[in-house]
Amino acid sequence: MKTLATFLLISLLAGCVTIQSNIKSDAIPTFKRILVVTKLRKAPESYVQGFVKSFPVTYEVCTVALSPLSFDNPDEAVRKQAEACQSDVILTLELSKTGHSSRYNSVPYEYNAEMSSVATGQPFWKAIISSNPTYGERVPPRSVVKRLLKDHIIEGKLPESLQALN
Repeated sequence: MKTLATFLLISLLAGCVTIQSNIKSDAIPTFKRILVVTKLRKAPESYVQGFVKSFPVTYEVCTVALSPLSFDNPDEAVRKQAEACQSDVILTLELSKTGHSSRYNSVPYEYNAEMSSVATGQPFWKAIISSNPTYGERVPPRSVVKRLLKDHIIEGKLPESLQALN
């Protein structure tokens, strides 16, 4: 019974994120180094590090969390981090619509996600992500990585610790 309850809870939580994506197949570069950029109001460093742990082990992942409270130039911060990590591509996740929950309804958070080549600056994967207010202003990194795998943008398997949650 406990296993069934755990399965139902995980299924319920996994169903709280929907992702619609579009792929420009002829523009997908070969890459192994990814810079994940979050443009969220309330994303602590521990959240962004969740992306590092979620990608297949064959990828090197760096992160940068941009905040409206930062005085740094966002484009410059991304450029510096991409250079420091020698990133091939940049995955950007940006909050586009703030959700809310009330007694009678729940409006999802919406995010725009985009993966682009560092060399050309051209995007090759775009997504609109809707997330239940349960998660707050955070899309589960595992959900994004699973979609990248499904869309054949990246290859491999989720790390062992995350496979149990599928």
